[in-house]
Amino acid sequence: MDAVAGPLALARHYLAQGRPDGALTALGKVTGAELESYEYWCLRAHALYELGRWDDAAQAAEAGLELDADDFELLDVLALAELERGRKKKARATIDAALELYPDVAELHAHRALILARCERKSFRLASFRKARAEVEEAIRLDPHSETALRVRAQIAILSGDRRASEYAAELLSFDPDDGQAHVITGSALAGRGDVTAGLRHYDEAARLDPSDPTLAWVGRRSRALQRPFAAPVLFLERVSRGHVRLAWIVVLFASLHADQPLLTAAVMAFWVYMWAVHIYLRVHVGKEPE
Repeated sequence: MDAVAGPLALARHYLAQGRPDGALTALGKVTGAELESYEYWCLRAHALYELGRWDDAAQAAEAGLELDADDFELLDVLALAELERGRKKKARATIDAALELYPDVAELHAHRALILARCERKSFRLASFRKARAEVEEAIRLDPHSETALRVRAQIAILSGDRRASEYAAELLSFDPDDGQAHVITGSALAGRGDVTAGLRHYDEAARLDPSDPTLAWVGRRSRALQRPFAAPVLFLERVSRGHVRLAWIVVLFASLHADQPLLTAAVMAFWVYMWAVHIYLRVHVGKEPE
């Protein structure tokens, strides 16, 4: 990168390199008329979103939209930031407005699919991911090589319990083996089918690839804690029950109570206490997950 490049050019460079912190530092050196430019607010919104500063990202996107109300990048960032802020209706309205202007942009369709899936996951009714799947398939039809669309397809498969989740995640990881987020998605897909040990290795790799990301660092610490001998029985049961150990253990508990075998019931209850002890152990050694 040219050492005499301006701060906006430096910010673009840092964002392309996956360094939103560097981009934000470069933007801090912008002066004069560039502070009121569309590009400044667009780069700032992207950097803040990548850093997980959802409120600031939404404000930056809205400032940029005052200069260019129809920009699809800013509408996209605003929709995703609103989703992370818990404002699902606004997120969906924003992404719908963007698609009315740009119906052939695969990334917008992919992010609409993600918003639809996340809305379903939080609702108080039986979740249906049909619309989300249809939306991400439209994104892939528009651009079969869109990494964003393939990433969202894998995420929706994990959320919906699709047995093809690990297949989608492996395809995503093949594009860039050094993508920390792809390792997290792959780890989640493997854990969802009960292969928790293999999933933990991907979480650990994600933390190694991007130690500056607080969420990935937390995932890595948790992964290493779970791989210690103390948690081994829980991981074994996760694998046997294909990721449904809590549900399976409730069934075992009721069965032991009806069997009228005090020793068996005591053993089942003791293991239930042990599982809670693992949870507390992780909370103490790993800490609270970053928001």
